[in-house]
Amino acid sequence: MQSGAVIYCGYLANMDTSFIANGAARLFPESIAIRLLVGTLLVYFIGESIYNIFLHPLANVPGPFYCKISKLPWDYWQWHGRLPQFQAKVHAKYGEVVRIGPNELSFTNNAAWTDIFAKVPGRAQWPRHPKRVPQGKNGPQSIMNTAGTYHARFRRLLNHAFSEKGLQEQQELITKYIDLFINKVDGFARTGEPMDVTKWYVCHGSANRTTNTESLRLTFWDRFVMVGFDVVSDLGWSESWNCVENGEVHEWMKTFAETAFDTQLKFLFREHHLMWLAPFCIPKKLQMARMQNFKYARARVEERIQQGGIRGDFWDKIAIKSADDNAGGEGLTKEEMVVAAVTLVGTGSHTISTLLTGLTYFLGTNPHAMKTLVEEIRSTFGSSEEINLVSVHKLKYLTACLNETMRLYPPVINMLWRTPPKGGGHAAGIFIPEGTGCNMSFFGIAQNPDYFTRPMDFCPERFMPDPPAEFLGDNHEAYHPFSLGAYNVSTAVPRDPRREPKRRISADWMSFFVLAQCLGQNLANAESRLIMTKLLYHFDLSLDGTVDKNWTDQKSYGVFIKKDLGVKFHRGPNPVPPMRNGNGAIKSNGHANGHANGSAKTNGSAK
Repeated sequence: MQSGAVIYCGYLANMDTSFIANGAARLFPESIAIRLLVGTLLVYFIGESIYNIFLHPLANVPGPFYCKISKLPWDYWQWHGRLPQFQAKVHAKYGEVVRIGPNELSFTNNAAWTDIFAKVPGRAQWPRHPKRVPQGKNGPQSIMNTAGTYHARFRRLLNHAFSEKGLQEQQELITKYIDLFINKVDGFARTGEPMDVTKWYVCHGSANRTTNTESLRLTFWDRFVMVGFDVVSDLGWSESWNCVENGEVHEWMKTFAETAFDTQLKFLFREHHLMWLAPFCIPKKLQMARMQNFKYARARVEERIQQGGIRGDFWDKIAIKSADDNAGGEGLTKEEMVVAAVTLVGTGSHTISTLLTGLTYFLGTNPHAMKTLVEEIRSTFGSSEEINLVSVHKLKYLTACLNETMRLYPPVINMLWRTPPKGGGHAAGIFIPEGTGCNMSFFGIAQNPDYFTRPMDFCPERFMPDPPAEFLGDNHEAYHPFSLGAYNVSTAVPRDPRREPKRRISADWMSFFVLAQCLGQNLANAESRLIMTKLLYHFDLSLDGTVDKNWTDQKSYGVFIKKDLGVKFHRGPNPVPPMRNGNGAIKSNGHANGHANGSAKTNGSAK
């Protein structure tokens, strides 16, 4: 390759390049300065292209020709929300390590998980890509963009609150909102009247948004978001927005998808040193949503600081340790609290909602899986009161369904990028120079037949403790739906000693690196299990005939831009118990606009 490059460069040195000047003259005949500028830019582009293709340290890494020349193709797919699909496509053609930009690599090789993201004793950690981490409105540190001691400080303040033990301590609170959600659904099912969807406002719009902005629909997706939003607000600040109770979407909820979209687009401008241009190119709606997001977070933080004291929420420790704007250095500054509030509320509602919406789709399009899961739930529990955060872990098929949903439709689609440490590093068997952007392709891994049998099919059985023989070769070590790494990571599915995966890294190496769990993983697992268990215990769900056959093929900007998903629900054999208020009186679970066999539209975040 190098000798070929030398020969090619020698050829260029003797080549008549007058065509460049002549071409510039034809394009700009009246301006010598413009001719010189255009000619210089053309020469620079040609020279840089030759370097990137033949002489760059990543020249031998396979990938599309046009991606080696310029990062513009990558920017194009990112701007249009199709980068995950593009990555999967090029991996299917070029293999497990693909060059998707002059200085960018995408991986599906499972060894890259540990090489790039894990904390290994005696080895320098790979830092996050400085231009591809979410920034607060004024650039303060957050749990999403910190490392080392900074990240440890965030985790110490929040670890217990998001641990399994911490969540079990809040079981009564979490269950209260889920039961209220179930009662609202039962209210629609009980009346037998069509649901009057015109009065509801969609949380983030949908792919098929109506033109009447005052008459948008409240959807099943919104209801999933509302449950998560109420729970995380009460857990965080001992005060709920009562979205489920009132059937209204809080204004704060409407800003999260747009904020994620705004953040993803700003990555592009930041990388090209064009942040000054971003305000003129990014839609004003997205910029305003981001400002509103931080405005609501700031108001909530300031209110919590004023309250002080112990209130029994996960902000207690933050408030105590952060006194006097973190004068002691163990807590958070006020600006860091604002960014933390944005992160926690957003991930605490949207991650859960995405997972539940995806699972609803897969169950609705796979009758066998739906039947198996319903039978497991209804045969395990004799009453709704038996369903709690501990007992739902007995449901092995539900766990398998959630795992399979996250494989095909991960709640976090764009992982944070990493770069090698100073001096470069090795990943997936190749040397990667310092400054190279490295990323794992979730879709590329999920669709890789070397890792998963029937990779495009929804097969929860592959994640069962005793899977069918055809799935024994699946490589679960390639599966990390909440990401893996030294900062915020998730553990893989426990290894089955009987499995002989098609491709696996050594057991000694797997046991050597350090894992740590994503803070939001336990909350997402707990709420998702509890909501879906109670929903299927009481109701029979099915999809209507309007569902897109390629529903999961969605645009994404950190979060998926969800398409409409028509859901029909009927009251099942287990009646919903009435809720009681604080005085023990039964509360009505009816709704003025309920339905028994009606359809609710599940749609979600949009641009």
